[in-house]
Amino acid sequence: MKPKKPILLVEDPAVNAPFAGGVLADLGFDDRVVSATTPETLTYLKAKNQQRPCVVVLSVDESSDDGLATLRSIKQDEHLRSIPVIVIGPSGDRRMVDESFGLGAAGYMARSPDRSEFSATMRTLYAYWSLSELPK
Repeated sequence: MKPKKPILLVEDPAVNAPFAGGVLADLGFDDRVVSATTPETLTYLKAKNQQRPCVVVLSVDESSDDGLATLRSIKQDEHLRSIPVIVIGPSGDRRMVDESFGLGAAGYMARSPDRSEFSATMRTLYAYWSLSELPK
């Protein structure tokens, strides 16, 4: 099922991006995916002429604090905090998982090097969030 609302895929330009964009294109979601870098995220979300995304997929890495800083900024903004944010990050990094949930992430997915496994996870994630009722 194709998401009806846009999906905001946020990647840190300082980090080698996972293949999330390519996986989403393979799944046929690329026409509903908006890509942004961490510095562009708040500008996009606050723009009056943009449709609110059904979910923000935020790529984080232990070598950069930009991803978690972006999550913190989204969740501290009273107009944005209701947007679900799913963090994609390193597997096995308990500090990153705990901090993501502590900041208000709706979920945390370990970045899998296996493309088919990652694709199945992304398909399930987007089926859920595109059908989920969200607050205004």
